Amino acid sequence: MLSEEQVAAFKRDGYVNGGAALDDDEVETLRAELARVIEDDGKDDVKQPVLLRNLSKDEDHPVWQIVNIWEASEAFGKLIRHEKIVEEIAQLTGADKLKVWHDQIQYKPAETGGVNMWHQDAPLWPIILPMTEVSAWVALDDVDEGNGCMSMVPGSHQWGNQMGFIRELDFYEAMPDSFEDNAVEVIRRPVRKGEVHYHHALTWHGSHANTSNRPRRAIAIHYMTHETKFVASGEHVMKPFVEVGDGEVMQGDHFPEVFSKA
Repeated sequence: MLSEEQVAAFKRDGYVNGGAALDDDEVETLRAELARVIEDDGKDDVKQPVLLRNLSKDEDHPVWQIVNIWEASEAFGKLIRHEKIVEEIAQLTGADKLKVWHDQIQYKPAETGGVNMWHQDAPLWPIILPMTEVSAWVALDDVDEGNGCMSMVPGSHQWGNQMGFIRELDFYEAMPDSFEDNAVEVIRRPVRKGEVHYHHALTWHGSHANTSNRPRRAIAIHYMTHETKFVASGEHVMKPFVEVGDGEVMQGDHFPEVFSKA
């Protein structure tokens, strides 16, 4: 479980490093499974993730995104239910129950891995509300400034939906020193292999390019609380898998329950 100091830091900043979650053998298993799922892309005789694409849309500087790799891999299916992770997500959210909204691999190849521009998660998920979800970001490599670690803007989760402003930034380094009455500070967040880093769905974050000779592999697991409801007016890659009506609590085979308070 997270300490009181870690919980306080998350509430203040909108992110916190939860420390080691996986040992070296577990990381190696997940790395091998990631490579296998990519190799098996499009094959009819094996289970497939929901989506595999280049998020950057730049063939020379890719950021490979895989959505719901847990559906294609038993090892990743185990990870989304990791006891430490789900207990700490519940601790940060105060949730009685947790379901998986979806997961996503973000893989930046060595030397050519591209930029993931500044964003907030929640506005990119217009089929669920409220915008209070928390993600667990698990590093499968040592992720540092050299190979494209995430950066966060502390306190930005308290500023509401500001994707309209963030989208106006022309390039990654264009973040201003202030927004409205708030000072803006960009903090780089290295995460060691096997560690889990938590962030709020409204925290401003992004990651610079990987120009190192090392890959940058990680998985973000996005969790929903017992309060999360479906918004039928929105669009998202997971919408075809929703089994409930507008305004109803999210549930279904593609959104498994992974935690329940005893």
